[in-house]
Amino acid sequence: MTRIWDITRPVGPGSWVWPGDRAFESALTWKMTEGASCNVGQVTMSCHTGTHMDAPFHFSPRGETAESIPLEACVGPCIVLPIDSLDRATGERVLVRAAGGAPTVAQVERLAGLRLFGTDGPSVDPVASKTLDAHHALWKKGAVILEGLDLSNVPDGEYQLVALPVKLVGMDAAPVRAILLEK
Repeated sequence: MTRIWDITRPVGPGSWVWPGDRAFESALTWKMTEGASCNVGQVTMSCHTGTHMDAPFHFSPRGETAESIPLEACVGPCIVLPIDSLDRATGERVLVRAAGGAPTVAQVERLAGLRLFGTDGPSVDPVASKTLDAHHALWKKGAVILEGLDLSNVPDGEYQLVALPVKLVGMDAAPVRAILLEK
């Protein structure tokens, strides 16, 4: 039996959001306890809440939006490793345990054939960055950006990644349910 690692951060009240961004809120608009035939919920949140993919529009006014994220980049073999081992990373999909860090542009440029780069941090750039250099370097390579992963229990190694973004038209990012399948 294939082991499935859920690497998606839970989203709910109290979920971390970028300072000044929209906090998660939820409510039931229809309630069976009040006579409705079913429960119907609603959520309000930033597109960057929890595990999500950044679309190029997030950091470039000419960039494509979330519905254009190429799904073929989001499914396939990947490697999980700590960011301090990034220089030995190979393959089309790389997921890092950032430990509060971020990849440098030079590290990104050395990743040959990269289609997706993921991090357990809130951003692929340092939190204080205003220029988003890693975002731009990854976009230049044609790589999808996956942020906010939960890699805390996943051993280093090779896996199959499935990380599908919600098809949000015109938006700068999209929530993702991400899993790893053990090889």
